[in-house]
Amino acid sequence: MNMKKLLLLFAAVLFVVGATMAQTENKSSVTISSGSDDNGVYVKQTLDGDEVNDSDVDIYDGSDANDVYVTQDGENQESDVTIGNDGDGNYVRVTQNDEDQESDVEIYDSYDNIVYVKQDGDDNESDVYISTISDDNYVNVKQDGDDNESDVEIYDYSSGNDVYVDQDGDNLDSRVEIGDGSNENYVEVNQEYKNHESDVFIYGGSSDNWVEVSQKGNYSTSDVEISFGSNGNTVDISQK
Repeated sequence: MNMKKLLLLFAAVLFVVGATMAQTENKSSVTISSGSDDNGVYVKQTLDGDEVNDSDVDIYDGSDANDVYVTQDGENQESDVTIGNDGDGNYVRVTQNDEDQESDVEIYDSYDNIVYVKQDGDDNESDVYISTISDDNYVNVKQDGDDNESDVEIYDYSSGNDVYVDQDGDNLDSRVEIGDGSNENYVEVNQEYKNHESDVFIYGGSSDNWVEVSQKGNYSTSDVEISFGSNGNTVDISQK
């Protein structure tokens, strides 16, 4: 173990111990395992009353040059960040401010991924998965109010995918999946108020797809599916 890694692990341990001593109801666990170097992990949690924040960050097995920032301010929030085997150049930043929010980010065997999740209000939940051998993915999820939920999955053999999800008001729900063997997909979903719902599916063998969904107003619903073996598709849906 080199001196840089030793100092990093030692700083992480001191941080966790200090957080435990100063903020007894907050929980923070940082693990950086073998083969990892030049990682920067910053976890900040604040405590108010009986509130319990929880943060778990894992970077392991050959991952390097990863940056993970987790900031939580309010009530009962939970954030899990995992960067898996042989992943490098990953940047993950999760910011949560109030109420019962939860964010899960997992990257397996992936590299050059950038994931940014920001949640401000109420009972928001965001899940981002970039799984085995996926690379060059950029995912940006932003939620502001109420009972918003966003689920983004980019999995096996997918590369060069860009996904943006922006939700503002009330009970919105967005789900984006890019399936096995898909690459160079661009998906953008923008929803603002009331009970909107948007589902986007791009499945195995699909490539060069471009999907954009924008919904403004009341009770709109959008479903987009690009089936197996399809490529070169462009779908644009706007509802107001």
